[in-house]
Amino acid sequence: MSSWPVMLACKGPWAALSIEQSTIVGYYCAAAAGVITLALLRESLRGYQVGRKPAIACCLLLLHPAWTISAEIGDCGAFRLETSVLVTFVYIALLIYQYVSPRRPA
Repeated sequence: MSSWPVMLACKGPWAALSIEQSTIVGYYCAAAAGVITLALLRESLRGYQVGRKPAIACCLLLLHPAWTISAEIGDCGAFRLETSVLVTFVYIALLIYQYVSPRRPA
């Protein structure tokens, strides 16, 4: 892949550092999302039913910005960093909702 778009969009002495930082933060957020997805699956399988929350978590994990948004083209990875953090907050909200939501009687 050519480095020409990087030169046009993201220049300066800190450009490579910014791209690397957003990539690392994106992967850490994806790792946290994977752990939360496993926790949601474990809790839903404990009741022998896979509900909507683990299905939403799996879909979000497949479409996570860590591997769907490039950090090298555009704004030095700022969009990748912001969306990764946003998706991680959605995961945390799903995890909180999993434990706070009322349970159906067995």
